[in-house]
Amino acid sequence: MVMDPPLLFDEARSAQDVAQIIGSLRSSEVCDTIIITRQGQYCGIGFLRELMAIITDMQIRAARYANPLTQLPGNVPINEQMDRLIEAEHGFVAAYCDLDHFKPYNDAYGYRRGDQMIQQVGALLTEATADHEDFVGHVGGDDFIVLMQSRDWEARLQRVIEQFDASLPHYVTTAEHLAAGGYSGEDRRGQSVFHALPALSIGCVIVQPGTFASHHDVSAALSEAKKEAKRMPGSVVFIERRQYRNSAGTPDASPDIGADAPASARCVPAETLVAAQACYAL
Repeated sequence: MVMDPPLLFDEARSAQDVAQIIGSLRSSEVCDTIIITRQGQYCGIGFLRELMAIITDMQIRAARYANPLTQLPGNVPINEQMDRLIEAEHGFVAAYCDLDHFKPYNDAYGYRRGDQMIQQVGALLTEATADHEDFVGHVGGDDFIVLMQSRDWEARLQRVIEQFDASLPHYVTTAEHLAAGGYSGEDRRGQSVFHALPALSIGCVIVQPGTFASHHDVSAALSEAKKEAKRMPGSVVFIERRQYRNSAGTPDASPDIGADAPASARCVPAETLVAAQACYAL
């Protein structure tokens, strides 16, 4: 009986990729042993049953920490993925996405419409990110975090902004509100106040290798970038272009570090064939 040769995979390929490839094969083409290579050279072997156990554990952990509204990864996997990228010294862009004027919209149109708008933002971000290169997480409420290694990350985020603005008529269904660019409501003191239509603000920080010690430092920088984005009218992508000069994430006073994204590197696999650590970008 002639047996099919074992499958070969590079060690940097994610477990999700391997599982998808194996799942597309006929059962007769799959054996339990997997050959692992490094830059085309033999590195070791793995076993299909162990890979399936890893995938199952990843799915369980992802479900445990997923946001119930969008099913996107929540705070714990966001922080873990950010730390994984930092420790591997891969450059990436962290983006904090937040809806402006969301509470007045929720009050005017109801929480169900508000939930639908949040789900729409999550869907737009997910569609705009590259498989296994970019990571989308839902912090909670109307706040999202995106970790990007795509070379065209800025164009992708700009496309999200444009698509969000184009979708507003589906959520703001009163013609007068659209024409006026907002609606009137009452503040906490019962006084009439005009509220602008919802907008999407995205604050970005370019994370170069060695400039941040952990997700805590990146989060602090992201909060400042988001504040700058929210100061601008309408939907906007704000990019913090000050260079951070040390592991504490202290901004340098030097000017613009350039509009280009950091050199694209393979996304730190949330789970490689060699090192078994969970990934939540499922």
